Amino acid sequence: MDVRFAQRDDLAAIEEVARWGCSEAIGEMVPEVVVDGDVHQRFRKAILSEYLLANRLLVGVDQGGHMELVVMIDDRKDHIELITSVVPARHDRPTDGNSLVDSLRLMGWFGPISASVALGDGVCEYFFETAGFAPGEVSVDRIAGHDVFRREWWLDPILSAAG
Repeated sequence: MDVRFAQRDDLAAIEEVARWGCSEAIGEMVPEVVVDGDVHQRFRKAILSEYLLANRLLVGVDQGGHMELVVMIDDRKDHIELITSVVPARHDRPTDGNSLVDSLRLMGWFGPISASVALGDGVCEYFFETAGFAPGEVSVDRIAGHDVFRREWWLDPILSAAG
């Protein structure tokens, strides 16, 4: 998978991937209308455009040109948070997170990284686990009056040889 900064031409595909991915991630916990609202809230063009202009919106594209991954990166004081990552399931092979981590490190993000994943979303859990993330704390989000349980996944920083 090739991970790169998103371009304006990617926005339509990002919305499609986000819709499918969010439905897979939380669709069993909440009604479909709630999924629609969540997608609209988190993937509004205004939000995507802000991340795009700040070079904080990444996409992963397979060799066939199909988008497999969408990631919005939020710089925190002590780490970066992958605010939203959507990893569509592929029947022939699941997407692993190594390409994303390698790309983030090449782009200069060497500190700790976190990502929040809906509990039971095996595709995303596999994605982060294969990239070396460790499962962390569980929290509850309220989305339109429904509980959505999420687990935080953490990746340690790269330490220099000097310590």
